[in-house]
Amino acid sequence: MKSYKLSISSAFIPAASCLLAALLLVAASASQAGQTTYFRTDTPEFKESAKLGKQMFEAYRCAQCHATGEGQPLTDDIIAPNLILTKERLRPEWILAWLMDPQAIQPGTKMPNFFSFNEDDDYNLIFSDTDAHDQYKIIVALRDYLMVLGGPNEPQ
Repeated sequence: MKSYKLSISSAFIPAASCLLAALLLVAASASQAGQTTYFRTDTPEFKESAKLGKQMFEAYRCAQCHATGEGQPLTDDIIAPNLILTKERLRPEWILAWLMDPQAIQPGTKMPNFFSFNEDDDYNLIFSDTDAHDQYKIIVALRDYLMVLGGPNEPQ
């Protein structure tokens, strides 16, 4: 029976050390940044989407239940989380899932399903004839608006 001796090339160790150091540097830079950048908020496409999102935000009367001002407290009417904190607290992909079907994420939530591809069509009074593609565009636009709400890139 033959026995084999595992040997690592002396060139491998310095190369692996350099790779590890580079990965650690990248990880440290990302953690120092404090947040992950998912998309740019200063492109014409994003600005157009956020502008549509603001219109939808107003059409769906989101501020009827949600706080939207810096430090705005909850009241008898304002019972939902402050949306100005969205960009700091929530991942953009989670926002999309929540807007598509809040009941699937948190059964019993008071947040209604606004879109007709969900089971609860009672709240889809404004855009009941739009197809799923257009509704998804609205969901993305709402998410984009929430990502700039209260910031310098918020549409006026």
